[in-house]
Amino acid sequence: MKLIPEWLPHKFCCIAWPCNRELYGNVLSEAKIEIANLINEISSDEKVLLFCNPSDLMECRKIVGNSEVDFIEVPLDDSWMRDIAPIFIKNLNQLESICFEFNGYGKYSNYSKDNEIANFISKKLNINYLSSSFVLEGGAITYDDEENLFTTESVLLNKNRDNNLSKIQYEKELIKLFDIKNIVWLPEGLVGDDTDGHIDNLLCPIGNKKYLLASTDNKEDVNYHILKKNSLIIKDHFIDRVEIIDVPIPDPIILEDKKLVSSYINFYFTENKIILPKFMVYQDAIVRELFSSLFPNKSIIMLDTRSINYGGGNIHCVTMNVPKV
Repeated sequence: MKLIPEWLPHKFCCIAWPCNRELYGNVLSEAKIEIANLINEISSDEKVLLFCNPSDLMECRKIVGNSEVDFIEVPLDDSWMRDIAPIFIKNLNQLESICFEFNGYGKYSNYSKDNEIANFISKKLNINYLSSSFVLEGGAITYDDEENLFTTESVLLNKNRDNNLSKIQYEKELIKLFDIKNIVWLPEGLVGDDTDGHIDNLLCPIGNKKYLLASTDNKEDVNYHILKKNSLIIKDHFIDRVEIIDVPIPDPIILEDKKLVSSYINFYFTENKIILPKFMVYQDAIVRELFSSLFPNKSIIMLDTRSINYGGGNIHCVTMNVPKV
């Protein structure tokens, strides 16, 4: 298997500075502060590479205020680093990457700069990389250390990704690229997800045959049936050979009259921390206690990232870990 699970050690964390005024609207300034808070939390454990438009460099330095961060100027359209960065792999004990096409989720026209970022990062890190001709966002897949890859049909099989691949063709391509054995398909993601249903709001392997799964017992929640079906599919795939840990989704979050698509699954591992989104609802305390029990040797950090979430993603979406190999 070439993929490197996210809970293993990182060398760097790549983050992009928020810049899309049309997307963030009135909360852009607050989203920048939240990104800065996230950067400073991560940087105590691993080197942060912050990519920003040249016109934003002075602002980045001022708001972040951290001399340990590497500020890298590059043209950007948006800030979803998980989706525009390369997918890092291990090949013959060397760090390499695969650079997929990015097409703005098949719905946004301003993506050409972001589509260059994967190659730019690979060259910046001086690693070998393969350029793939089909569209794949990093938030659309997750993987464990058991040669399983997880994704959603609503994203990978969506016609707006312009891949023109059948499910079987997709499986063959991903198995070949990543040297995996199994692909587990969930039908769809959270209702209203602008990405069409990325897996990183639904499922996260954490090692030791444990898997976090977004859940709700509220039958009135619009995601109730989706999450129950996902749970059945995951349990059927593993047949009780693993531990499935339900993580509640938060109560509905409204910001600037917009209902956010929110999930605690959208978090980030560092060596000594788990950095989780905080939504200012009662589930925050439940999730903190759950993660404290799961990761007794890590500090559980919760950050208010509702303005980032307003833009369409969260902590996992705006970060990409560069593994140590």
